[in-house]
Amino acid sequence: MKASQYLLLTLKETSHETKIISHELMLKSGMIRQLSSGLYTWLPTGLRVIKKINKIIINEMKKINALEILMPIIQPKTLWEKSGRLDIYGKELLQFFDRRNQNFILSPTNEEIITNLIGKEIQSYQNFPLIVYQIQTKFRDEIRPRFGIIRAREFIMKDAYSFHTNQTCLEKTYNDFYQSYINIFNKINLKFRVVKADSGSMGGKISHEFQALSENGEDEIVFSEKTSYSSNINTAKSIESINFFQTSNKDIHKKIKSIKSIKHINELKHPIKKLVKTILVKTNKTEKYPFIALLIRSEHTLNLFKLEKIDIIKKPLKILNEEETIKLTGVKKKFLGPLNLKFPIFSDVSVYYMKNFIIGSNINEKFFINVNWKTDIPIPTVVDIRNIDKNDLGPDGLEYLKIKKSIEIGHIFQLGLKYSKKMNILIKNKSGKKQHLYMGCYGIGISRMIAAIIEQNHDNNGIIWPNSIAPFEVAILPINIENCQKTKKISEQLYKKIKNENIDVILDDRNKRTGIMFNEIDLLGIPHQIIISKHNIDKENVEYRSRINKTSIFINIKDVIFFLKKQLKI
Repeated sequence: MKASQYLLLTLKETSHETKIISHELMLKSGMIRQLSSGLYTWLPTGLRVIKKINKIIINEMKKINALEILMPIIQPKTLWEKSGRLDIYGKELLQFFDRRNQNFILSPTNEEIITNLIGKEIQSYQNFPLIVYQIQTKFRDEIRPRFGIIRAREFIMKDAYSFHTNQTCLEKTYNDFYQSYINIFNKINLKFRVVKADSGSMGGKISHEFQALSENGEDEIVFSEKTSYSSNINTAKSIESINFFQTSNKDIHKKIKSIKSIKHINELKHPIKKLVKTILVKTNKTEKYPFIALLIRSEHTLNLFKLEKIDIIKKPLKILNEEETIKLTGVKKKFLGPLNLKFPIFSDVSVYYMKNFIIGSNINEKFFINVNWKTDIPIPTVVDIRNIDKNDLGPDGLEYLKIKKSIEIGHIFQLGLKYSKKMNILIKNKSGKKQHLYMGCYGIGISRMIAAIIEQNHDNNGIIWPNSIAPFEVAILPINIENCQKTKKISEQLYKKIKNENIDVILDDRNKRTGIMFNEIDLLGIPHQIIISKHNIDKENVEYRSRINKTSIFINIKDVIFFLKKQLKI
């Protein structure tokens, strides 16, 4: 490709609304342009990267005998009613009516469509296992699109689905996808971790996320360096939560006392971490009590995801604020406590293990100290409702856990029988009896994966693409091309030779000033650069610059092809 024939829409500055570097660099390098909130047009440079990622994915899918299909992005609402996911997704589903007044959904995922297809078309066990996948645009009506393509409303995804006659077969395919995803992310040089995850609205009991490490990530992962333990923060466990049912809290007999304010706690040399917070949340309308009280240590934070797993709690979660708490109980939130509180008490595991702790007294400006379970207050319902922090030991007790921000780039699920039962999909097994199908699903967020790569691979000058997915592998940069025929001739000759080797190359023939040309190519992140100037070609040399390791050497013109093939490992 010649730059004079290419749509190279670079920008010097971007909007102040770009909060993270990947969003900024994708705009500046001309990969994307925003149409509306959460909606982007992919320009030629961005689309070249997408196609290279797609090629890597397609090759890996072939290795596990996955068949490529393409499903409609528009789905009948009735399928979502059958699966029971209509209310679960709620307002994230974009619904509309056609001219026949039939209700449709713009696809965020395709479990319903593919289950419906397999149920109609295949009735015999002999066709299984079966794996199909597609690369397709999806849509979720995000309440607050942000971070460019990381949290967009429209996004590009590889979604795959497998069908099986038994759980063992499902587990084998699941493991194949697990390894396949590791291969894919390794080929594009992503730093990532595989973590245990909650299946959420997808269903099933087993799932894993593939998380790219990033300071600008929306997710948090918890892991141990010394062991294999890793988890999404929403499902993370510490040694205390793992061992809860194996230990007992011994009775302590120490007289409860009343003290004034947090200042007095410090004066009495009671560690502030002995203070227990009491928080009120609303329950479902069907429950006997309109609220329950949650107990958590003062230095801990609630995990909202874990809270929403408690059946009796109202969804979406409603935590009472200061004004609401005073109106209901007559005391400020920080003086609220579980003693004689007329609501059910749910305690985090960490609070259950506490002895001689401090609670609010339900009287403003007053606390109780030396409080103990059984002695002073009855044993509560014990639940795991807090976020893991850096002071927690892993489940094996060998090491303090590490917490890092990350971007979810892939998620795989063992769905089991959920969809085939909900949608009544049956096939005949070897015995001629009808049975439901086992199912797995496997997603990769292609567009957000590009953002993750940029977050990990950039400098002050722009993007630094790995060879495998760079929009161009090589850039030829002739200096003063219009005023030196020899420079122009050598540039054209090298360009043709490199193209003939099936190396993705761009020749910057625009006769731009040297500084502008170098800045734009660095911004684009092209990993290998050949600089041609009259001074060097008189010596039969060209200058080679590596964008990846930032080195520069001179090589003989005759050796350029050999040298590039060595760098690109072809």
